[in-house]
Amino acid sequence: MTLVVEFDLISERLPLTAVAATALDSTLRIDDILTSEHSQPVIIFWVEGETFDTLETALDETAVATYSVLGTTQNRRLYRVELSEQPPAIYTEFVRLDTAPINATVTPTGWRARIRFSDREALAEFHDSCETYDITFRLDQIFEASPETDDEYGLTPKQRETLLAAHEASYFSIPRTGSLEEIGAELGVSAPSVSERLRRAQDRLIRHTVALDERG
Repeated sequence: MTLVVEFDLISERLPLTAVAATALDSTLRIDDILTSEHSQPVIIFWVEGETFDTLETALDETAVATYSVLGTTQNRRLYRVELSEQPPAIYTEFVRLDTAPINATVTPTGWRARIRFSDREALAEFHDSCETYDITFRLDQIFEASPETDDEYGLTPKQRETLLAAHEASYFSIPRTGSLEEIGAELGVSAPSVSERLRRAQDRLIRHTVALDERG
């Protein structure tokens, strides 16, 4: 059993916070953290916004060695940034403690993250490291991820299976072509059971995605 922890790290020294503070009309979501061939930190992140001019100007003016655009889809753009300065030491604690980042959003004051920790001892050690490096750790919520709920969105296997079956049956399409009865027949359960699973799954998805992003 592991822990899934949602928290804010408050520090203007964390990577890309100055960019987020300037490009207030954009949302920066971390996709991956790597190391370049020059042993410099590299961050891959998605940006959502109407335009990208302000953000790219901010990238030009902050501590970024190089950046490039890896892809664009409608109002989203994927960036690769190599940092010219070493980030705070807490940045490396994620690796040392063998955590599994699920997602992180850059804010004007730090990072908002959802991270999987191996146990409470690892979480306590991470919290202590934040105090050592003068970074504010603000806990939002914590829950145990058992084999039955060990999903990055908090879904049970049955809820995930039902959502996927509904999607494949075009239940969420406009116009709707699938029915609860058809999905139930495929899964071997009643239509009311399908409806209940879908409602619970949608509630969990909202709480672990959209609702999390709205918390400040």
